[in-house]
Amino acid sequence: MDETINLITRLPFEPDSNVWAALLGACRLNGNVDLGSWAAEHLFKLQPHHPGYYALLSNMYAEAGRWGEADSIRELMKLRGVKKNPGCSWVQIQDKVHAFIVGQRLEGLDGTLVKRT
Repeated sequence: MDETINLITRLPFEPDSNVWAALLGACRLNGNVDLGSWAAEHLFKLQPHHPGYYALLSNMYAEAGRWGEADSIRELMKLRGVKKNPGCSWVQIQDKVHAFIVGQRLEGLDGTLVKRT
């Protein structure tokens, strides 16, 4: 952790949101919650309304079993008016493209309700 902090603080330029976001993403992948939290602090100063960064930090906390901190990030999003767009997927079946959005009712091709798992 100290090496990373030294590297970033010694950069010949002011780290931008790309640097902090890359560090946060790497910390999530490697489970380095403390360093990721530090990166997020800097990131939120530069990009306070980017929902993806909040989701990344919240997911990192959740993966580490730190549920209280994960919930606090979601609450911080609400407080700051940051809204995450719902997940969406597309699938093509026989020349037709179907979009599926999180939270929407799903119907099968024959009009029957699809069971969610």
